[in-house]
Amino acid sequence: MMFRVERNVLVLSLTVGGTLFFFFAWYYLFPIHLEKLGASQREIGISYTLFSLGFTLAQVLGGYLTDRFGRKFIIVIPTYVFPLLYLFLALAKIWWVCVILYLASSILSAIQIPAFTSMISESSESKGRAFGFFECTIAIGIALGPLLGGVLVGRIGMGNLIFLMCPIAFISAVMRSIFLKEVKSRDKIRRTDVKESITKDFIWFVVAGSFIFLVLTLTVNGPFLSLFQKEVLSFSPSKINFLFAIGGLFSAISSLFGGRLVDKYGSKPILGLSIILHPLLIVLWVLSKGVLPFFILSFLFNPFFYIGYQIIITDLTSEKVRGRMVGIFGATTGVVSSMGPILGMQMKLKFGWSYPFYLSLFFGVVAFISLLKVRIEKTG
Repeated sequence: MMFRVERNVLVLSLTVGGTLFFFFAWYYLFPIHLEKLGASQREIGISYTLFSLGFTLAQVLGGYLTDRFGRKFIIVIPTYVFPLLYLFLALAKIWWVCVILYLASSILSAIQIPAFTSMISESSESKGRAFGFFECTIAIGIALGPLLGGVLVGRIGMGNLIFLMCPIAFISAVMRSIFLKEVKSRDKIRRTDVKESITKDFIWFVVAGSFIFLVLTLTVNGPFLSLFQKEVLSFSPSKINFLFAIGGLFSAISSLFGGRLVDKYGSKPILGLSIILHPLLIVLWVLSKGVLPFFILSFLFNPFFYIGYQIIITDLTSEKVRGRMVGIFGATTGVVSSMGPILGMQMKLKFGWSYPFYLSLFFGVVAFISLLKVRIEKTG
């Protein structure tokens, strides 16, 4: 049976994917950019902890605003602010100014997350395929962005790469204003509605989620893969971007069938398998001093994290308080996972380059064990 992409899912997928295409033209090079502007590796580790902390804590506010004012409002308004933030980031020549501007953009993105998750969940009956399509466009943007950056970074420089974000962010804001359709009525929410949603299964999933995102802060969402390639493997910025692009293409491919696998076999087993295999393959890549297949194959499992966790969190919560519960989940897991870059950098400085990735595998095992405790029963 053919899967029809609902309008909200299509608009969000295209605008997010398009934005990430330009964002990932420079994202993997950003820690190197900070280093060139004078930041130490310890300061870079602290900065990425702040990024992670800001991104996740702001989701509590985003969840409250999403349930209070609606999904569309909270998606659209922050999008209009992004062009200005990226303009100033492109022009900044002081590393801590770059950190502040990036942190501000991260916080605004976080405010949107509960609205994204809620709107996609409530716009389609086939959650796996809807989130799979969404993650597929994200993976394509993440894959093609580094290719763009690899071609342009030597020609136009890092500042101009960041500047390209300005027009695409504005176009996304206009498209979302015109084409998104609100799907949820504004209901009055009692405190007991939220308390009743914090079940034993929800708590166990928060524990599992904390370790899942700790894994990601030590791998694809942190500075370590880029810095390892630069310092240990002596790769150029263009080659680093090229390898991330190849990995991203594999993520896009897995997203195409990932949603169907989740709908067929369930989000929990797919997520559990991925949280072990992703860091394991990264460890094998590090130990082999850069054997490419290990690095590329690790990216196959990235989309399953996001498809799986979003479906589980929406299945564990009711529509009435879904935004707030997504925000609580994001903020709580974020507080824990924000320590990942600092822990990883300390492990690297004290023991060597392999140890941040050993730590990610350990966190993956703990996440898997915690996930076994979660029982999923779909709510309204």
